[in-house]
Amino acid sequence: MLATALSFAKTQTEVLAPARFGWVDLTDDLQEAVAESGLQDGCAVAFCKHTTATLAINEWEDGAQHDLRVRLQRLVPEDLYYRHDDLTCRTQNLQEDEPANGPAHVAAMLMGGASQTVPVADGEIVLGRWQRLFLIEFDTPKIRSVHFHIFGT
Repeated sequence: MLATALSFAKTQTEVLAPARFGWVDLTDDLQEAVAESGLQDGCAVAFCKHTTATLAINEWEDGAQHDLRVRLQRLVPEDLYYRHDDLTCRTQNLQEDEPANGPAHVAAMLMGGASQTVPVADGEIVLGRWQRLFLIEFDTPKIRSVHFHIFGT
């Protein structure tokens, strides 16, 4: 049996969603990172290092995007009290001009996706027919960094 060395490559991309609850398709960026890595078989991990955005794998379809936005707005309405936004009691992780973004944090936690792992076979990411990798913004749009780590042979 021949041992094969495991290799990895890493890269990042920066994106800006068009609006709150906006989706950014990262599928081509991920495939490009895999191609540039030269790795043929393994997995690619996409990681979003922001707490008010998430990564998801789903279909690029206006109705699905609308449905998610409507359901999250009902589940996490902006007009409720969020302790995160109450600066009379919050003492941690404060910055100048602290934004009121409690609903964005809750939505991101409910979606639960700081990262996604996608298989790589024959130098190509392996997704289903309609699947795409997205960043979904839950806050005021700002530049977001997404890191790609590709592991394999």
